[in-house]
Parts: sequence; C-alpha cells; structure tokens
Amino acid sequence: MSASDSHERRVHFRGTPRSGKRVEVEYAEGDGAPVRACTRNLGVGGAFIVTDRPPPKGTILNVILHVPTATEPIRIKAEVRWHMPSGGTQPGGMGVKFSGLEVDDLLHLNEYFASLTGSDE
Repeated sequence: MSASDSHERRVHFRGTPRSGKRVEVEYAEGDGAPVRACTRNLGVGGAFIVTDRPPPKGTILNVILHVPTATEPIRIKAEVRWHMPSGGTQPGGMGVKFSGLEVDDLLHLNEYFASLTGSDE
C-alpha cells in the first residue's frame, strides 16, 4: 500500500468506523452484474469491502447495503478510493467513500451501530 493510500484510509475512516462489523453488500459498476461481498469496516462515510478483484481507484459503484436493522436495503453511490491486497489472515479489498447518503439511510445506519454489542460478527 502506498503512502497516499495509507493517508486516504486514515481520512476515509475518521469518525466512527465500526471495525470488524460485517454487513452483506452488493456492488456494481454502472449497469454491470452485481458482486456479492461483505464489509469489514463500516461507517457513515464509507466502508471497506472485502473482495479479491476490486475495480480501479476512482470507479463509481452502485452499492446496496443489507443492514440488519433496516427494513429495506440501503442503496447508495460510492467511489473506490483505495485498495488493500490480501496478506496473512487479512482479506484484501477496497475502501469506498459514500456519496449522497439520504437522511433516512443515515438514521438506519446509526440505528444499526447503536444495536451492536461488541461482537465481531
């Protein structure tokens, strides 16, 4: 990972990331086929999505978050900001930055965060 990627990770996850919390997610480039994955970190500003083949940095994705406390999936645009290769026991993936998060979706995410009990699953 480059120094700029490391800086991007610090800036991207500033605030309230939820390290270790897994949420099912689907993402697609444009009208492409959706890819099923999961998050490793999730915050209101973005997420780390576990994947072996992340799209290039700068790619805009259509993301669907399956938050357990929400009645409907959260649909949002996200930009791929950085990549992390797999290493040892750490899975590889990509950091994405959300854009245009609606107030209701923000409330659903905050409700989910409030429901967490400290478990990593």
